[in-house]
This record gives sequence, structure tokens and C-alpha cells, in this order.
Amino acid sequence: MNETPWEQIQNKLRNPNEPEEYSLKNWLKEDQENKTVLDDLKVIYSISGNVPESFVPQKELAWQKVMKRISIRKQQPKIIRFMLRVAASILLIALGVGSTFYLQNKMANPSFTEVYSPYGHKTRVILPDGSMVWLNGDTKLKYNSDFSDARNVELTGEALFEVTKNPRQLFTVNAEKLRLEVYGTTFNVKSYPEDLISEVALVEGSVGLFRDKQLLKKMVPGEVISYNSGENKFSAIQGNIGQITSWSADELVIENETFEEVTKYLERWYGVEITLDKSIQLNNRLSFKVKTESLMELLSIISRITPVTYEINGKQVKISMPIKK
Repeated sequence: MNETPWEQIQNKLRNPNEPEEYSLKNWLKEDQENKTVLDDLKVIYSISGNVPESFVPQKELAWQKVMKRISIRKQQPKIIRFMLRVAASILLIALGVGSTFYLQNKMANPSFTEVYSPYGHKTRVILPDGSMVWLNGDTKLKYNSDFSDARNVELTGEALFEVTKNPRQLFTVNAEKLRLEVYGTTFNVKSYPEDLISEVALVEGSVGLFRDKQLLKKMVPGEVISYNSGENKFSAIQGNIGQITSWSADELVIENETFEEVTKYLERWYGVEITLDKSIQLNNRLSFKVKTESLMELLSIISRITPVTYEINGKQVKISMPIKK
């Protein structure tokens, strides 16, 4: 039995379009399980961006390590942390969760859980108190694993929360630029680090919106607050809540958004990277709805709404103005 060709596997993960090297081809032909292992590693690499070091993948043992990890409060060596990420990813793939992965990061005390939802995916999380959270693409949620002392979560990205009421224990969301005190409610938060504008939309219940220790607004249902971190200003309107939360029901609704903002939505929705040519009028506004359309179908529709051309090369998309003849 040939040794596992780790160097060739690592090169294949980094350069998927290159032909397989001789030793890798032989290894794949040797055992059907080897192909399964390579497929798993490809998924894990697409999620985490990590190229694995040499190890012998054993799914049953890996799952045992995951379960043991949940009850241990000691900090483990880096190689064990990586093995757990591999085990968790393989397990979730087997359960059909797609390419979302859970990374349980147990420090000495207390313990925390991190959940990351990659570009192009939506993920549902059930918190220790029974609250439910839907994560949009490129979103990370971190929280205390047992909520014994406080119900605090940290959010980077966009999420829809359904918080279980508990008058004795406040629920707090710390987003990139804002803090929310929640009193049992349903609300949507969008706060990506690269976006100048953060947005909170309240579906029902009550939310206190803070910037540092300053209370900006106690929100009422149907209210949408936008916070501009560059100008340190916020505005409140009665907004279209259904449109804002439509992503959680696998529907993307765009209403009168600039081309620049639309690009961000599409990157997170389809899991691609879009480059806009300098000729594109970024302030041009678009309105459309996406349900089951592929990226190519949608770009074809957009090209009929506004005069643009597009090129799709894997996960790289380029949009430009047509060349005048």
C-alpha cells in the first residue's frame, strides 16, 4: 500500500484545475475510500481555506474526539483542534448540512462555540436557551456554550434571530458596530465589517439599540434602523420587513439598490467574487427577486435591465459595460 501523497494532495487543493500527479492518481486507484477522503478534504478546504497537514483520517475516531471535546475544558494542541474541524466537517457533510462547519473552541473557562456560515449558504443555529438564529452567507456567530452566566452572542455578518423570552436573563447581541439588548423578540441584524452601513429590522417584540454605552433607540415592530459608522449617525424608518428578512426563506429581494450594493448581496448569495469594471455606473439602481435562478440566469436578466456584459470563470465574475461598436 502506497503512502498517502500529502504534498500532491495539498497541491491539488490549491490548484484544482491542474491534472493529478502520477503518485496521486495511483493512490486514488488503490482504494475507493481514498477518493472519498480527497473529496472530503476538498470540501473542508473550500470552507476553511486550510490546507491539511499529514494525518490518517478515521471518521469514527474523529467523531469520538468531537464528543470528548464537548466535555473537556482544557485547551488542546493545534493538531487536535484541526482534527476536530475535519471530523466536524466530515460529520456534517454526512448529515447533509452542506458546507457549513461548526468549530467548538473550548478555552479554560468558560467555553465558547463558533458557527460560520460560508458564502452562498444559510445556516440555522439553536442556542442553549432554545433561541433560533438563521445565518446568512459569510456570517460568524460566537456564544457561550451553556448560557449559564449570561445570554451574550457576538455576530459578524447578517442573521435573523428568534429569541426565547427570559425576564430574568437579558439577551445581548454584540455586532461589529452596534450592541442590541433584546427582550424576547424576532429581528434581523446586518453588520458586515466591510460595510459602512449596519441595519437592524425589528419583526416583533422589543429591542434596545446601543452604540457603546449610548442608547440610540428603543425599537418598535416594523421599524428599520440604519447606522452609518463613518458619520456616526443613525436613521429610523418603517421599512419593508418582509423584503429584509426574505433571504432566510431562500428568497433574495432587491428593491432600488445601487449596483455596488447589489454586488455585495450576490457575492454572499451565490458564493462568488464579483469584479466591477470602472465603466460601470455604481449608482445605477436595480430591483429584482431571486428564488431558484442560477447566477448565470440572473446576470442574463440584469443585462436586459441595464446594459452590461458579464463573464463567469468558476467563482470569479466580471461585470462591465458593453464595448461600443
